[in-house]
Amino acid sequence: MPKPLSEQVVVITGASSGIGREAALRFSRAGAAVVPVARNQEALNLLQREITAEGGRALAMPADVADYDQVERVARSTTEHFGRIDTWVNNAAVTVYGRFEDVPPAEFRRVLEVNVMGQVHGARAALPHLKAAHGALIGIGSVLSGVPAPLLTAYTASKHALKGFYDSLRLEQMHDRTGVQISFLMPDSVNTPLFDHAMTHLGVKPAPFPPVYEPEVVAEAIVRVAQSPVRNELLTASAVGMRALDVVAPRAADGYFERVGYASQRTSEAKSPTAPNNLWQPVPGPGAVRGTFGAAPFDPLSWVRQRPAVRSALTAVGLAALVFPLAGFILRGTFGGCVGAEFD
Repeated sequence: MPKPLSEQVVVITGASSGIGREAALRFSRAGAAVVPVARNQEALNLLQREITAEGGRALAMPADVADYDQVERVARSTTEHFGRIDTWVNNAAVTVYGRFEDVPPAEFRRVLEVNVMGQVHGARAALPHLKAAHGALIGIGSVLSGVPAPLLTAYTASKHALKGFYDSLRLEQMHDRTGVQISFLMPDSVNTPLFDHAMTHLGVKPAPFPPVYEPEVVAEAIVRVAQSPVRNELLTASAVGMRALDVVAPRAADGYFERVGYASQRTSEAKSPTAPNNLWQPVPGPGAVRGTFGAAPFDPLSWVRQRPAVRSALTAVGLAALVFPLAGFILRGTFGGCVGAEFD
């Protein structure tokens, strides 16, 4: 089992903003030593100062996850500074909005290099250290790891690829008995600065595919899984519903994703492909947890998962609702004739 958070050293990529930034703060407040990783040095420095001002321990490490040498340097520097790595969170991601024919191949490739190879690089650099610590590797995917979305072909392809990667890597770690726990989390759209920073060929600023949740919902799940590893987890009830629709009624799902995907992923705010974006370079600034869209701060499924006592109680109620009627049915079938004869 993983160490208590207060004894962990945690590396988080994509930590300059959004989910990664919020998770870094939560890990630190739980007592973990944190190594936030991103390309934006300014945002990382501010995050480190915020953590240390609260009495936490942090080592900000600038790196582009698409470059393996930079990621390996993060792993090496972390162990030199803190002595080990207990949890590594692969969270960094970029995206490009537009019809497939409108997205240049170089931009498509860059999304795959960051989103897929970035997590491959993180896993490769972290595994020797995680094996030594019997630690945890946490990959951040998306509900789009299991369902499609128009105008996001590169991003969706990257998230589908990640699920296959982690499922296969998990089997290898199981076979080799390394003790490394591999979890893959799949959230819905999250209100992070991703949409403000994204490259777009839509002619307008993109918007998140609904429903949209605040970053705290996902960051809370990451911290939970660092203590209680899972296999693959769709984080919200809506994500479970979308995946179920795609499996049970794929044609209906196609109609829904096509209609909602085109209608909802555009704002009325003009934005050109040459506007500042983070595809190749970070967008300067102090970093922020939240973006500019309305979002839900709460999901019932995620809330229940965070509370073991509530989860156990609901499980007991569910089992009772199943067992008692079944027991009654069996008893009636077994003794019904005798009971009826006795009262004739």
